[in-house]
Amino acid sequence: MRGYVRRMLDDARIFHVNVNCSDLARSRAFYVECCGLAAGAHTAPEAVQDGTAFGLELARWDAWILVGERGFDGGAIDLLEWQEPAPVGRPPRSLADSGFQRIGVRVPDLDAALGRAAAYGGEPWGEPDAHALPDGGQVRIAFVSDPDGVAIELVEGGTDGLSFVGVTCRDLERSVGFYRALGFRELARFPSGRDDGARLRIDGPVTMVEVLMGAPGRGAVHLMLVGFEQPRVEARSPRDANTLGIWRTAMLVPDVDAAVAALRAADIEPMSDPQVMAMGPGLPDLRFVCFRGPDQEVIELIEQPRAA
Repeated sequence: MRGYVRRMLDDARIFHVNVNCSDLARSRAFYVECCGLAAGAHTAPEAVQDGTAFGLELARWDAWILVGERGFDGGAIDLLEWQEPAPVGRPPRSLADSGFQRIGVRVPDLDAALGRAAAYGGEPWGEPDAHALPDGGQVRIAFVSDPDGVAIELVEGGTDGLSFVGVTCRDLERSVGFYRALGFRELARFPSGRDDGARLRIDGPVTMVEVLMGAPGRGAVHLMLVGFEQPRVEARSPRDANTLGIWRTAMLVPDVDAAVAALRAADIEPMSDPQVMAMGPGLPDLRFVCFRGPDQEVIELIEQPRAA
């Protein structure tokens, strides 16, 4: 992949991570009460639209953009219930399945968040664990599932908000190279191993490396690329846009046409030409395009709306 892509995505930051759900009201309550997020915007187009941008014939949804204490500057979760077509499938069964794996959410009080999870349809995976940091310190983390089974890593410390989105990679170094060419920066590596993967809901021993990547335009939300030596990564086929779970990560760019030209020059073919779609009453239409990463994860590039 040639470096031309980097120049086009230099200012791009991660805006939101899309999570498809089966019951919007139930999932919204979970993310608000357990994860400490708040309503930022309600996107609910009034009419069915052409779904080409998502690889669908038609598209209509009801969604809440949920934000942390920093608002939209701190990243968001696009919690979306498909109306047409209806939701299908389920999130990945294992953290070792290729593609989008989990989302990381910062919470100031980990024990309180875990205590609320079950009451709002979530499921804690076990007790909190201590995770070593490159500077020698530690941070407390715990895993929970949302009401549809999406894996969430709760990270204690700081203010509420989205921290990262994780991708399980069949070839970790290939994925690191792909995202570096897009302008992402490697921030840290976290090698780890344990004889018993029960805390991660993995049978047997686990040996893995996590690579934290910063977005080209910086920002509060990062990308976590995950490679496994044990167990073997299970390659999964591309997921349809209306499949339950994490389907895309959206980045803001100043000029989506320039970004598409750069992608094509680097032999990355978008899923469609740029499309314009209505977001719902009181919201501007958005122009965007989607493309897939090395493990079929979908990256969306949204053109930054111009001020009126």
